[in-house]
Amino acid sequence: MKRNVPSKKQKTAPWYRCPTRGCNCRAIKCDLAEDAILEAMREWLKEYTIEVETDKPKKTNPIDTALSIVREQIEQLQAQQDSACEYLEKGIYTVEMFTKRNDVLSRELRDLRASEADLLRKRESKEDGQNAEKEIIPAAQKLLDSYQQLTILEKNKLWKMVLEKATIYRTPEGEISLHIYPKLPKKV
Repeated sequence: MKRNVPSKKQKTAPWYRCPTRGCNCRAIKCDLAEDAILEAMREWLKEYTIEVETDKPKKTNPIDTALSIVREQIEQLQAQQDSACEYLEKGIYTVEMFTKRNDVLSRELRDLRASEADLLRKRESKEDGQNAEKEIIPAAQKLLDSYQQLTILEKNKLWKMVLEKATIYRTPEGEISLHIYPKLPKKV
């Protein structure tokens, strides 16, 4: 959408229109679009309100649980590798037997280390999302609470902090379809 500002002779409010020729989307007054976006943001923010519950125990993170299990398995495999080396030194294992056993243990270790790295990436991305949530939710709340008092510059700064983009479409019949894309995903 492209913002159009009326000339000094026109006594109308600014509006958005689609710059694509032949598009069926009708022009939308800026105030109407702004109100629709504010309402959509209020709905989105309701999904992210935090309820403090003191009676419920803190849930354990399944990623951390899986990570501790994988690390235990890595320690066990390393101990088995050490044992295989001792068996070779004591003469219990032949060189061929040791080589076979060591190859199997090395493959298992490599797979577990790959799993560990994957779990660490998942945990890091989850923490990044939680940190973003801690920053974006208060900004969205401030934007919605004091929207009328903010300057245009402050509004733009906060919108850019909270939203990726917003798409709006007005049908020839006058119905408005709005999709907002917050920087945080919708909670399901």
